[in-house]
Amino acid sequence: MKALILSATLLLSFGAGRQDETPRSIDPKLVPAEGSAAKDFVPKGWKLETDAGVVKGDLNGDGAPDAVLRLVEDVPVEGADGTYNTRYRALVILLAKPGGGYARAAVAPKLLGCSLCYGVLGDPEGGNIQVEIKGGVLDVGQLSGSREATDLTLRFRRDAATGRFQLIGQERSDYDRAAGGGTGTSTNYLTGVRVTKTTTVRRGRETTTSIRTRVPRTRLFIEDVDYEKLF
Repeated sequence: MKALILSATLLLSFGAGRQDETPRSIDPKLVPAEGSAAKDFVPKGWKLETDAGVVKGDLNGDGAPDAVLRLVEDVPVEGADGTYNTRYRALVILLAKPGGGYARAAVAPKLLGCSLCYGVLGDPEGGNIQVEIKGGVLDVGQLSGSREATDLTLRFRRDAATGRFQLIGQERSDYDRAAGGGTGTSTNYLTGVRVTKTTTVRRGRETTTSIRTRVPRTRLFIEDVDYEKLF
């Protein structure tokens, strides 16, 4: 995911805003259990974020396109004084029904950071967030930081036994945008294997070392992932 330098310019131009002290989150009960179209699952006070607010792809292996909705609070991006408002986000997963329409499969109220939670590299309109479906796996990427940046992608797959979306992997890169160098980790929570690559820069030359370690085989579902606890 590319660093959003434009967002830093916007923050300097309009004022950085101030993150609300009390976090808010969507009430999953407000998201309908079934609907004929993706828009039917957007509760009052929320809206789809950007034109990429709906991502489609097969998540349960039945060949039908399912849908993932990226929601944001339905309040103005900027306040009357030109500073950015804090807007909280949510992710909703819908599975296609055989007869048409969708059924709610999951609501993740804290997976995505708020509009002012990412630092200078954040984008109040969500350009630093990327949601993709690849080979039945849901990838959710989030870029944050300033000079010290973090690029984090979490991978989820539907667990056939429970019908829930389980965290199966994580790709994380922490790096210095000015000096270069950093640490990247690739974690497989199903096997409990983590590969860590550390890059150092000395006299203009990069050196990378790699180690393989074991981590707990975490069983965590998308509804329980909290952005604030990831950083």
